[in-house]
Amino acid sequence: MTNRSEPGRTPNEVEVVEFTVASTATRVTLFEDRAEVVRRAQVQVPAGVSWVRLTGVATMIDDPSVLPSLKGGSARVLATRVLRELRQVPTAPDEELLDSEADRKRAVTTRLAAEQALQTAEVHEQRCQSLMAAWVDALQRVPQAARTGLAGWRSAHQQLSEALTTAQQQQSAARRTLDEARLDERRAQLRYEQARRLQPKQEALIELQLEAKAASDLQVEVTYRTPCALWRPEHVCRLLQGADGSSQLQVVTSAVVWQRTGEVWHNVQARFSTARPAQSAAPPLLTEDALRLRKKTDAEKRTVVVEARDQSIAVAGLARGESSVAEMPGMDDCGEPVLLQAPSPATLLSTGQPIRIEIGQVTLPCVVERVAFPERNQAAHLRATATLSGPRPLLAGPIHVVRNGELCGRGRIGYVGRGEPFEVGFGPDDGLRVRRQLTESREVTPVVGSQRITRTLKLFVSNLSGQQKQLTLSERIPVSEIRDVEVTLAQSSGMHFDPKDGFARFALDLPPRSTRELQLTYRIEASSRVVLPAL
Repeated sequence: MTNRSEPGRTPNEVEVVEFTVASTATRVTLFEDRAEVVRRAQVQVPAGVSWVRLTGVATMIDDPSVLPSLKGGSARVLATRVLRELRQVPTAPDEELLDSEADRKRAVTTRLAAEQALQTAEVHEQRCQSLMAAWVDALQRVPQAARTGLAGWRSAHQQLSEALTTAQQQQSAARRTLDEARLDERRAQLRYEQARRLQPKQEALIELQLEAKAASDLQVEVTYRTPCALWRPEHVCRLLQGADGSSQLQVVTSAVVWQRTGEVWHNVQARFSTARPAQSAAPPLLTEDALRLRKKTDAEKRTVVVEARDQSIAVAGLARGESSVAEMPGMDDCGEPVLLQAPSPATLLSTGQPIRIEIGQVTLPCVVERVAFPERNQAAHLRATATLSGPRPLLAGPIHVVRNGELCGRGRIGYVGRGEPFEVGFGPDDGLRVRRQLTESREVTPVVGSQRITRTLKLFVSNLSGQQKQLTLSERIPVSEIRDVEVTLAQSSGMHFDPKDGFARFALDLPPRSTRELQLTYRIEASSRVVLPAL
């Protein structure tokens, strides 16, 4: 706590007390590109005007979003501002600095001991050299006639040679030990210098100017927003099949959180919102769209060019399944913000790594069927259809599908409203195979020039397993949008055909290890002035 004078006044007029207290994050609301943090701190302020600084705040804080509030006592907030300070702090924590200093001292002690051992080895080697030189001088002073019994001299020479060799080996070992000790000392010195090195660090503080009528114990709460934090929904779908043949779909929803704000969010109340605070609330401006007309040329009047294209059939939800509400809304309610909350306090580390928090789980009865689309793929897939029930919708996001306790694939699911049917694929069924064969013949009527295209589609469906299986097979037939082209279904084998959208569906019951052949024939007829596309 420090005392300072208010700007513009003398110290004898107004004395302002300044506090610096640590704050704790209690609630975090994550959005798609930012987070809203609520921090609390307990502080005792005297009567009069005082400044309270709250630490632990991110440096990227959005200054205009700071909203303070007080609880307890009779005080009010006069001003709020965000201060940012640049300080020089060590690159390593205090524990690492102490460890590096202790390693450096041990390395210095080891190096001094190695130097002393080398000096001892050098002195011993010099002593052996001196003794050897003295032996040579003594042998030279012996007369030539008296050199008959040299056994004693040879024994002394042998002993001196062995002592000298041992001393030289000890000296070499001491030099190697000293070199290793010096290398360890240099490494320890570099680590110590690295730990002591200072680096600039920017810290942020929220400063509040408070005015209290009397000394009070206040609880300060500050709400603000910061970037570098976001979340995305993720789902895990499990297919649960009972012994009585019933099937259930278990959907576990998790919030995947990434945060790199630098703040410590420990045991906070985590909330997840789909709102977009940064999105503009004003509608976009429309511009004029100019349309121009021109007359057709003679060639365009005589010829009609037909192009084949794929068209997606838009439906509200699925075209099948039962809805649990009387009438689905005309617009998808994903435009309405959804607020989800974690069931228990969570710890969100500022590492930038994904953190998964389970926020919901629902188990729904479902209908499981095998479907195949030979035009796209020859495999048959397992598909579960269920109707969402519960208090909240299912948000769009990645999905992990689990069948028989094993992960069988990944996918993506769209937004599913409450009471809306949806489907989840659980991978291919290896026991079913479909082979597709399409042939085409073209005929032109002489003189008149009318055209006829006959396409024959053959499907060979095989059940390679030892169990009887049901399969729903879907194919497409072109749908004409002009009067000059007519599409007619000529031949089919046990199918349900929708002439409006052109979908042909076969419901098959395949015995074990059997193959069934299906055939579908349709004709495309057009006049001579129509140019039909190729297959």
